[in-house]
Amino acid sequence: MVKCSFCERKAVYVNHLNGKAYCKLHFISYFERKVRRTIRKHGMLGEKEHIVVGVSGGKDSMSLLHLLHKLSKKNKNWRLTAVLVDEGIRGYRENTIPALKTYAERNMVEYRIVSFKEYLGFTLDEIVSIGRERGLPYLPCSYCGVFRRYVLNRAARDVGGTVLATAHNLDDIVQTYLMNIINNSWDKIARLKPVAERGGHEGFVPRIKPFYEVLEKESAIYALVNGLVRPDYQQCPYAEYNIRFTIRKILNDLEEKYPGTKYGLLRSLEKVSGLIENAQKNVLKSFETCKICGDPSSHPICKACMYRFELGILSSEESSRVKYVINEYPYLRKFLARF
Repeated sequence: MVKCSFCERKAVYVNHLNGKAYCKLHFISYFERKVRRTIRKHGMLGEKEHIVVGVSGGKDSMSLLHLLHKLSKKNKNWRLTAVLVDEGIRGYRENTIPALKTYAERNMVEYRIVSFKEYLGFTLDEIVSIGRERGLPYLPCSYCGVFRRYVLNRAARDVGGTVLATAHNLDDIVQTYLMNIINNSWDKIARLKPVAERGGHEGFVPRIKPFYEVLEKESAIYALVNGLVRPDYQQCPYAEYNIRFTIRKILNDLEEKYPGTKYGLLRSLEKVSGLIENAQKNVLKSFETCKICGDPSSHPICKACMYRFELGILSSEESSRVKYVINEYPYLRKFLARF
Protein backbone atom coordinates (compact mmCIF):
# COMPACT_ATOMS: atom_id res chain seq x y z
CA MET A 1 0.00 0.00 0.00
CA VAL A 2 1.35 3.41 -1.01
CA LYS A 3 1.11 6.02 1.73
CA CYS A 4 0.44 9.74 1.28
CA SER A 5 3.60 11.86 1.05
CA PHE A 6 2.10 14.35 3.51
CA CYS A 7 0.53 12.05 6.12
CA GLU A 8 0.18 8.38 6.96
CA ARG A 9 -3.11 7.80 5.13
CA LYS A 10 -3.53 5.52 2.13
CA ALA A 11 -2.76 7.27 -1.17
CA VAL A 12 -5.47 7.52 -3.83
CA TYR A 13 -3.20 9.10 -6.46
CA VAL A 14 0.50 9.11 -7.31
CA ASN A 15 1.86 11.94 -9.44
CA HIS A 16 4.67 10.40 -11.47
CA LEU A 17 6.03 13.83 -12.45
CA ASN A 18 6.71 15.14 -8.94
CA GLY A 19 6.94 11.72 -7.31
CA LYS A 20 4.38 12.58 -4.65
CA ALA A 21 1.48 10.46 -3.42
CA TYR A 22 -1.78 11.96 -2.19
CA CYS A 23 -4.44 10.67 0.19
CA LYS A 24 -8.05 11.68 -0.40
CA LEU A 25 -7.81 14.97 1.57
CA HIS A 26 -4.45 16.03 0.17
CA PHE A 27 -5.49 15.07 -3.36
CA ILE A 28 -8.61 17.27 -3.16
CA SER A 29 -6.43 20.16 -1.96
CA TYR A 30 -3.87 19.53 -4.74
CA PHE A 31 -6.55 19.31 -7.44
CA GLU A 32 -8.50 22.39 -6.38
CA ARG A 33 -5.35 24.46 -5.98
CA LYS A 34 -4.27 23.46 -9.49
CA VAL A 35 -7.61 24.53 -11.02
CA ARG A 36 -7.74 27.82 -9.08
CA ARG A 37 -4.24 28.59 -10.35
CA THR A 38 -5.35 27.93 -13.95
CA ILE A 39 -8.39 30.21 -13.53
CA ARG A 40 -6.19 33.02 -12.16
CA LYS A 41 -3.40 32.52 -14.71
CA HIS A 42 -5.72 32.94 -17.68
CA GLY A 43 -8.09 35.51 -16.14
CA MET A 44 -11.07 33.23 -16.70
CA LEU A 45 -13.48 34.80 -14.24
CA GLY A 46 -14.17 38.36 -13.18
CA GLU A 47 -15.52 39.73 -9.92
CA LYS A 48 -19.13 39.45 -11.08
CA GLU A 49 -20.19 36.56 -13.31
CA HIS A 50 -23.14 34.39 -14.23
CA ILE A 51 -21.25 31.15 -14.85
CA VAL A 52 -23.01 28.58 -17.00
CA VAL A 53 -21.46 25.14 -16.57
CA GLY A 54 -21.86 22.71 -19.45
CA VAL A 55 -22.69 19.42 -17.72
CA SER A 56 -23.09 15.93 -19.16
CA GLY A 57 -23.44 14.07 -15.87
CA GLY A 58 -20.04 12.42 -16.41
CA LYS A 59 -16.90 12.55 -14.28
CA ASP A 60 -15.30 15.66 -15.79
CA SER A 61 -18.35 17.90 -15.90
CA MET A 62 -19.58 16.85 -12.45
CA SER A 63 -16.11 17.57 -11.05
CA LEU A 64 -16.16 21.01 -12.66
CA LEU A 65 -19.65 21.77 -11.37
CA HIS A 66 -18.69 20.71 -7.84
CA LEU A 67 -15.51 22.79 -7.78
CA LEU A 68 -17.13 25.92 -9.24
CA HIS A 69 -20.04 25.52 -6.81
CA LYS A 70 -17.54 25.52 -3.92
CA LEU A 71 -15.86 28.64 -5.30
CA SER A 72 -19.18 30.41 -5.94
CA LYS A 73 -20.20 29.98 -2.30
CA LYS A 74 -17.19 32.11 -1.39
CA ASN A 75 -17.94 34.76 -4.01
CA LYS A 76 -21.43 36.20 -3.60
CA ASN A 77 -21.12 38.04 -6.93
CA TRP A 78 -21.01 34.78 -8.84
CA ARG A 79 -24.19 33.06 -9.97
CA LEU A 80 -23.99 29.47 -11.13
CA THR A 81 -26.28 27.63 -13.56
CA ALA A 82 -25.69 24.10 -14.79
CA VAL A 83 -26.90 23.28 -18.30
CA LEU A 84 -27.12 19.69 -19.49
CA VAL A 85 -27.61 19.00 -23.19
CA ASP A 86 -29.58 15.82 -23.82
CA GLU A 87 -28.43 14.79 -27.29
CA GLY A 88 -30.93 11.96 -27.48
CA ILE A 89 -28.69 8.88 -27.33
CA ARG A 90 -30.88 5.96 -26.36
CA GLY A 91 -29.55 3.86 -23.49
CA TYR A 92 -26.88 6.41 -22.56
CA ARG A 93 -27.84 9.98 -21.76
CA GLU A 94 -30.81 9.02 -19.56
CA ASN A 95 -28.31 7.22 -17.33
CA THR A 96 -26.24 10.37 -16.68
CA ILE A 97 -29.03 12.92 -16.16
CA PRO A 98 -29.83 11.66 -12.61
CA ALA A 99 -26.28 12.54 -11.48
CA LEU A 100 -26.89 16.22 -12.26
CA LYS A 101 -30.42 16.27 -10.84
CA THR A 102 -29.37 14.63 -7.58
CA TYR A 103 -26.38 16.93 -7.11
CA ALA A 104 -28.23 20.12 -8.07
CA GLU A 105 -31.21 19.44 -5.81
CA ARG A 106 -29.02 18.40 -2.88
CA ASN A 107 -26.78 21.47 -3.17
CA MET A 108 -29.46 23.95 -4.32
CA VAL A 109 -27.71 24.57 -7.65
CA GLU A 110 -29.76 26.15 -10.41
CA TYR A 111 -29.92 23.89 -13.46
CA ARG A 112 -31.60 23.47 -16.81
CA ILE A 113 -31.86 20.46 -19.10
CA VAL A 114 -32.09 21.25 -22.82
CA SER A 115 -32.07 18.90 -25.78
CA PHE A 116 -31.23 18.50 -29.44
CA LYS A 117 -34.92 17.76 -29.93
CA GLU A 118 -35.86 21.13 -28.42
CA TYR A 119 -33.37 23.22 -30.39
CA LEU A 120 -32.96 21.19 -33.60
CA GLY A 121 -36.17 19.17 -33.84
CA PHE A 122 -34.31 15.84 -33.92
CA THR A 123 -32.35 13.63 -31.52
CA LEU A 124 -28.75 12.64 -32.28
CA ASP A 125 -29.88 9.07 -32.94
CA GLU A 126 -32.34 10.39 -35.53
CA ILE A 127 -29.69 12.69 -37.06
CA VAL A 128 -27.20 9.81 -37.37
CA SER A 129 -29.89 7.65 -38.99
CA ILE A 130 -30.84 10.39 -41.48
CA GLY A 131 -27.16 10.97 -42.32
CA ARG A 132 -26.63 7.29 -43.06
CA GLU A 133 -29.76 7.10 -45.21
CA ARG A 134 -28.50 10.08 -47.22
CA GLY A 135 -25.04 8.57 -47.60
CA LEU A 136 -23.32 11.44 -45.77
CA PRO A 137 -19.73 10.66 -44.71
CA TYR A 138 -19.85 12.23 -41.24
CA LEU A 139 -19.26 10.26 -38.05
CA PRO A 140 -21.76 10.56 -35.15
CA CYS A 141 -19.18 12.52 -33.13
CA SER A 142 -18.93 15.13 -35.91
CA TYR A 143 -22.64 15.89 -35.67
CA CYS A 144 -22.59 15.74 -31.89
CA GLY A 145 -19.64 18.10 -31.47
CA VAL A 146 -21.04 20.76 -33.79
CA PHE A 147 -24.61 20.60 -32.51
CA ARG A 148 -23.59 20.41 -28.82
CA ARG A 149 -21.58 23.63 -29.17
CA TYR A 150 -24.47 25.24 -31.03
CA VAL A 151 -27.09 24.24 -28.43
CA LEU A 152 -24.84 25.02 -25.43
CA ASN A 153 -24.12 28.53 -26.71
CA ARG A 154 -27.81 29.20 -27.30
CA ALA A 155 -28.83 27.76 -23.92
CA ALA A 156 -26.13 29.76 -22.11
CA ARG A 157 -27.33 32.90 -23.87
CA ASP A 158 -30.96 32.10 -23.06
CA VAL A 159 -30.27 31.91 -19.30
CA GLY A 160 -28.23 35.13 -19.38
CA GLY A 161 -24.80 33.60 -18.84
CA THR A 162 -21.76 35.86 -18.98
CA VAL A 163 -19.34 32.95 -19.37
CA LEU A 164 -19.67 29.29 -20.35
CA ALA A 165 -17.41 26.83 -18.50
CA THR A 166 -16.74 23.47 -20.12
CA ALA A 167 -14.93 20.50 -18.57
CA HIS A 168 -12.43 19.87 -21.37
CA ASN A 169 -9.36 18.48 -19.64
CA LEU A 170 -5.72 18.32 -20.75
CA ASP A 171 -6.27 14.92 -22.38
CA ASP A 172 -9.21 16.23 -24.44
CA ILE A 173 -7.19 19.22 -25.60
CA VAL A 174 -4.03 17.38 -26.69
CA GLN A 175 -6.14 14.68 -28.37
CA THR A 176 -7.90 17.39 -30.39
CA TYR A 177 -4.52 18.97 -31.16
CA LEU A 178 -3.24 15.72 -32.69
CA MET A 179 -6.52 15.13 -34.56
CA ASN A 180 -6.23 18.58 -36.14
CA ILE A 181 -2.62 17.90 -37.16
CA ILE A 182 -3.69 14.62 -38.77
CA ASN A 183 -6.52 16.40 -40.61
CA ASN A 184 -4.26 19.34 -41.57
CA SER A 185 -6.67 21.71 -39.78
CA TRP A 186 -4.15 24.27 -38.57
CA ASP A 187 -6.71 27.06 -38.27
CA LYS A 188 -8.59 25.02 -35.65
CA ILE A 189 -5.43 24.56 -33.57
CA ALA A 190 -5.27 28.29 -32.89
CA ARG A 191 -8.72 28.03 -31.27
CA LEU A 192 -7.65 25.46 -28.67
CA LYS A 193 -7.21 28.10 -26.00
CA PRO A 194 -8.15 28.04 -22.31
CA VAL A 195 -10.33 31.11 -22.96
CA ALA A 196 -12.43 31.82 -26.06
CA GLU A 197 -13.66 35.42 -26.10
CA ARG A 198 -16.59 37.03 -27.90
CA GLY A 199 -14.57 37.93 -30.97
CA GLY A 200 -16.76 40.95 -31.59
CA HIS A 201 -20.02 38.97 -31.69
CA GLU A 202 -22.60 39.55 -28.95
CA GLY A 203 -24.26 36.22 -29.67
CA PHE A 204 -21.22 34.24 -28.54
CA VAL A 205 -20.95 33.47 -24.82
CA PRO A 206 -17.23 33.54 -23.86
CA ARG A 207 -15.95 30.05 -23.02
CA ILE A 208 -13.44 28.95 -20.44
CA LYS A 209 -11.71 25.63 -19.74
CA PRO A 210 -10.76 25.54 -16.03
CA PHE A 211 -9.45 21.95 -16.46
CA TYR A 212 -7.01 23.06 -19.18
CA GLU A 213 -4.04 21.67 -17.23
CA VAL A 214 -5.83 18.82 -15.45
CA LEU A 215 -5.26 15.23 -16.53
CA GLU A 216 -8.36 13.13 -17.24
CA LYS A 217 -7.20 10.67 -14.59
CA GLU A 218 -7.13 13.46 -12.01
CA SER A 219 -10.65 14.70 -12.73
CA ALA A 220 -11.91 11.09 -12.60
CA ILE A 221 -10.36 10.57 -9.16
CA TYR A 222 -11.74 13.91 -7.95
CA ALA A 223 -15.23 12.83 -9.05
CA LEU A 224 -14.93 9.45 -7.35
CA VAL A 225 -13.53 10.65 -4.00
CA ASN A 226 -16.30 13.27 -3.83
CA GLY A 227 -19.01 10.73 -4.72
CA LEU A 228 -20.09 12.66 -7.80
CA VAL A 229 -20.45 9.72 -10.21
CA ARG A 230 -20.79 5.97 -10.05
CA PRO A 231 -17.58 3.93 -10.53
CA ASP A 232 -19.23 2.07 -13.44
CA TYR A 233 -19.71 5.22 -15.56
CA GLN A 234 -20.58 4.29 -19.16
CA GLN A 235 -18.83 5.53 -22.27
CA CYS A 236 -20.88 7.01 -25.11
CA PRO A 237 -21.80 4.19 -27.55
CA TYR A 238 -20.71 6.34 -30.50
CA ALA A 239 -17.17 6.95 -29.13
CA GLU A 240 -15.65 3.89 -30.81
CA TYR A 241 -16.35 5.36 -34.26
CA ASN A 242 -14.14 8.39 -33.56
CA ILE A 243 -10.41 8.59 -34.26
CA ARG A 244 -10.17 10.19 -30.81
CA PHE A 245 -10.76 6.73 -29.31
CA THR A 246 -7.53 5.46 -30.92
CA ILE A 247 -5.49 8.60 -30.19
CA ARG A 248 -6.58 8.49 -26.56
CA LYS A 249 -5.22 4.95 -26.18
CA ILE A 250 -1.92 5.83 -27.86
CA LEU A 251 -1.44 8.90 -25.62
CA ASN A 252 -2.26 6.96 -22.47
CA ASP A 253 0.29 4.30 -23.41
CA LEU A 254 2.93 6.99 -24.08
CA GLU A 255 2.16 8.80 -20.82
CA GLU A 256 2.53 5.60 -18.84
CA LYS A 257 5.89 4.83 -20.45
CA TYR A 258 7.11 8.44 -20.65
CA PRO A 259 5.46 10.55 -17.89
CA GLY A 260 5.00 14.17 -18.97
CA THR A 261 4.17 13.38 -22.61
CA LYS A 262 0.76 15.04 -22.38
CA TYR A 263 2.11 18.19 -20.72
CA GLY A 264 4.80 18.36 -23.40
CA LEU A 265 2.13 18.26 -26.10
CA LEU A 266 0.18 21.00 -24.32
CA ARG A 267 3.26 23.26 -24.28
CA SER A 268 3.76 22.45 -27.98
CA LEU A 269 0.15 23.41 -28.68
CA GLU A 270 0.56 26.74 -26.91
CA LYS A 271 3.64 27.61 -28.96
CA VAL A 272 2.14 26.47 -32.28
CA SER A 273 -1.22 28.20 -31.72
CA GLY A 274 0.59 31.45 -30.91
CA LEU A 275 2.58 31.25 -34.14
CA ILE A 276 -0.56 30.51 -36.18
CA GLU A 277 -2.47 33.38 -34.63
CA ASN A 278 0.35 35.83 -35.27
CA ALA A 279 0.65 34.63 -38.86
CA GLN A 280 -3.06 35.17 -39.42
CA LYS A 281 -2.92 38.58 -37.72
CA ASN A 282 -5.62 37.72 -35.18
CA VAL A 283 -8.22 36.99 -37.85
CA LEU A 284 -9.49 34.15 -35.65
CA LYS A 285 -10.74 36.66 -33.09
CA SER A 286 -13.48 37.87 -35.43
CA PHE A 287 -16.83 36.19 -35.93
CA GLU A 288 -19.32 36.61 -38.72
CA THR A 289 -23.06 36.20 -38.25
CA CYS A 290 -24.58 33.08 -39.79
CA LYS A 291 -26.96 34.22 -42.53
CA ILE A 292 -29.33 31.35 -41.72
CA CYS A 293 -29.70 31.23 -37.91
CA GLY A 294 -28.02 34.49 -36.83
CA ASP A 295 -25.54 32.80 -34.48
CA PRO A 296 -21.80 33.56 -34.49
CA SER A 297 -19.85 31.71 -37.16
CA SER A 298 -16.41 31.57 -38.79
CA HIS A 299 -18.13 31.69 -42.20
CA PRO A 300 -21.31 33.18 -43.73
CA ILE A 301 -23.09 29.93 -42.82
CA CYS A 302 -22.29 28.18 -39.53
CA LYS A 303 -21.36 24.50 -39.45
CA ALA A 304 -24.59 23.60 -37.64
CA CYS A 305 -26.68 25.04 -40.46
CA MET A 306 -24.44 23.37 -43.06
CA TYR A 307 -25.10 20.00 -41.42
CA ARG A 308 -28.82 20.69 -41.10
CA PHE A 309 -28.94 21.60 -44.79
CA GLU A 310 -27.23 18.36 -45.81
CA LEU A 311 -29.46 16.36 -43.50
CA GLY A 312 -32.54 18.00 -45.02
CA ILE A 313 -33.88 19.16 -41.65
CA LEU A 314 -34.03 22.88 -42.43
CA SER A 315 -37.27 24.47 -43.54
CA SER A 316 -37.71 24.97 -47.28
CA GLU A 317 -37.23 28.72 -46.81
CA GLU A 318 -33.97 28.19 -44.88
CA SER A 319 -32.74 25.66 -47.46
CA SER A 320 -33.37 28.14 -50.25
CA ARG A 321 -31.42 30.75 -48.31
CA VAL A 322 -28.49 28.33 -47.89
CA LYS A 323 -28.38 27.72 -51.65
CA TYR A 324 -28.47 31.45 -52.31
CA VAL A 325 -25.60 32.12 -49.88
CA ILE A 326 -23.53 29.26 -51.32
CA ASN A 327 -23.98 30.72 -54.81
CA GLU A 328 -22.89 34.07 -53.38
CA TYR A 329 -19.87 32.50 -51.65
CA PRO A 330 -18.84 29.52 -53.85
CA TYR A 331 -15.94 28.55 -51.55
CA LEU A 332 -18.52 27.26 -49.04
CA ARG A 333 -19.09 24.25 -51.30
CA LYS A 334 -15.90 22.67 -49.98
CA PHE A 335 -17.56 22.35 -46.56
CA LEU A 336 -20.34 20.19 -47.98
CA ALA A 337 -20.16 16.47 -48.66
CA ARG A 338 -22.46 17.02 -51.59
CA PHE A 339 -24.58 19.82 -53.03
